[in-house]
Amino acid sequence: MKATELLKGRYSCRAYLQDVPTRKKVLDAVEAASFAASSKNTQPWKLHIGLGEACDRVRASLTEAFDRGDKAAADYKYSPDKLPEELMERARTCGFALFQHKGIGREDKEARKAHDRENFILFGAPAVAILTLPVGSEKGNFLDAGQFLGYFMLALREVGYESVPMFSVANYPQALRGPMGIPDDRLVVCAITFGVPDATAHVNSFRTTREPAESLVSWA
Repeated sequence: MKATELLKGRYSCRAYLQDVPTRKKVLDAVEAASFAASSKNTQPWKLHIGLGEACDRVRASLTEAFDRGDKAAADYKYSPDKLPEELMERARTCGFALFQHKGIGREDKEARKAHDRENFILFGAPAVAILTLPVGSEKGNFLDAGQFLGYFMLALREVGYESVPMFSVANYPQALRGPMGIPDDRLVVCAITFGVPDATAHVNSFRTTREPAESLVSWA
């Protein structure tokens, strides 16, 4: 598959078959992702990966925290309290479109809560990876980690897996540290669920829109 096909075909997979990814294919994807650029080749990223039963333990820990109503306490702040209006409008459009696709009404609080909970059951995926950085990392380190994350998701596609990156579960880092063995000197950046996509699942036909290329460029 050409690089452009890998890029344009990527989507947020929210339903999976129960085939557990093989270590070899996952390591092949990690190796490919390791060629992402980083300042002075520091490669600050690390993946903590759970397959099969290990993923189930993470799922149980996250679901317990969510159902208990634990307070969100992420290791870092993902975005400003007030997004620029342009970004907020895109977020609203995406959220409304996904709810409409899933048949969730604006006032259906139970369905919306169930929708949120799907993040914490890891969309039923058979595998999860937690991306971490060293404690004290700055914005440049997050830039490097973001490049690695993008490479990893594309490399997963090449070996037959789809994925979805999630910050939502990073709001509960303590629910991840125990079952994943993540030490306190690492920041929990996000989770990536992955596996063989369920092609029959209606939710997996959902696609977001993209801004035209010309609108993303300012020519000198």
